Amino acid sequence: MHGLPPGQFRFVPVGELGSGGLGYVDEIEIVASSDASKTIGSRWARKRLNERWDAHPDGRKRFEREISALKRMSHRNIVTYEGENLPGEERFYVMPIFSSTLRKLIAGNSKRGEWRFAAEQGAILADALSYAHREGFIHRDLKPDNILFNHQGPLTIADWGLGYFVHRESKVLVQLTRGGMGTEYYCSLEQWNTGKCDERGDIYSLGMTLDELVTGAQRSIAVGMGVRGACVSASSEGARRFNGLLQSMTEPLASSRPANMGLVAEALRDAMRRG
Repeated sequence: MHGLPPGQFRFVPVGELGSGGLGYVDEIEIVASSDASKTIGSRWARKRLNERWDAHPDGRKRFEREISALKRMSHRNIVTYEGENLPGEERFYVMPIFSSTLRKLIAGNSKRGEWRFAAEQGAILADALSYAHREGFIHRDLKPDNILFNHQGPLTIADWGLGYFVHRESKVLVQLTRGGMGTEYYCSLEQWNTGKCDERGDIYSLGMTLDELVTGAQRSIAVGMGVRGACVSASSEGARRFNGLLQSMTEPLASSRPANMGLVAEALRDAMRRG
């Protein structure tokens, strides 16, 4: 136990895994532990704010909001909270390591045209988001980069803090990749204009993500204008329903989209049943 109080562990940093608009993630290795789930030698990911946003009140507030959300949520398709810093130390939290992202899967083009695969994974993600919405959390920055997985593992939604900064006046966006692969591509019109959205904003983002998964590319559209036109060949009733649903999910007006993620999951599974 190395004299540590119950539930505590020590680690050493191994190397950086990635960085984003607010912070960075590095790999750590457990070197001492009194937590049964953190065995010595096991490796995890540590997420921290970068220097600029660690000193910014809004950055700290959003990071605390993300930590609080992960502490409260428990779902197999939402990233798990695995610990945090001791009081008085640099602020961070610990989560599992993931080997890939939906962005990399799309870039490989291996699932292009496979609308049933997109519908199946979309229903799984919609279930997870429906759970989060019932718990009172809207993601607001859902995109392929924030959907993680390991080999043959389930898709997992991460990064629950940045979405509060995603709107057209955001100073954080200048630190992110804009246009092309940028975060604004997945942003609903109401969030882009006001910085606010309800669960239907996440519905828009999921629709744009599934369209990109099945087509292998982004559309040339203005922010918030959504999927206009079929994403796959309407060769079956299921494919036609899939096309129609993605267009409905990404309507510019929030009131024209499905009312909640439960309905989205049900419609995706109905399309798969119809083949």
